[in-house]
Amino acid sequence: MLSLITKDHEQVELLLNVLTEQLAELESEQQGVNFKLMDDIVHYLRNYIDRYHHPKEDLIYSYYLEHYVEDAEMPNRLASEHQSLNFLSRELSHSLNMIQLDSIMPFDALAIQLRGFVDKQRAHIQYETNVVMPLMAEKFTPDDWCHIEHLWKNGDLQDAQAIAVFNDAYEQLTQRIVTAGFIGEAKEDLCLV
Repeated sequence: MLSLITKDHEQVELLLNVLTEQLAELESEQQGVNFKLMDDIVHYLRNYIDRYHHPKEDLIYSYYLEHYVEDAEMPNRLASEHQSLNFLSRELSHSLNMIQLDSIMPFDALAIQLRGFVDKQRAHIQYETNVVMPLMAEKFTPDDWCHIEHLWKNGDLQDAQAIAVFNDAYEQLTQRIVTAGFIGEAKEDLCLV
């Protein structure tokens, strides 16, 4: 499970890098801003993260709380950050939609919103990678991981058709990113099993 979360984090970082490049274009008032691609990235991140990534993490964290709780602040922080990231992604998605509908929004306001979203996402990933995941790796036994895998695979979040849709959406998004020149070659698909 930690390897799946790590892979998710790597894929999210790739998408955040594209948003960061678009942010630089936006801040320098260049004409190379692709609002549709930015919106598609935010939309994908919001849907994928809320439906699969955070539930994976929440399952692991709840297991940790039940069996190994040491610091009650960690799960509260993670839950709070998950909610905050969801809110930020909804707000950013709304702003990007409004711009595409030719609504007036100052680009500097959008840049502030986009920077907040990217920075918060990265800080969250860094906290999970540097603090939370090492704790889980240290505490959990192979039996713990087997139990968590069993819970995940038998949970209601493992809808094979929805997973295939997300994999396809990610592949198409990555191809658009390659075509737009942000990365040289397509990266591996997300592993959503």
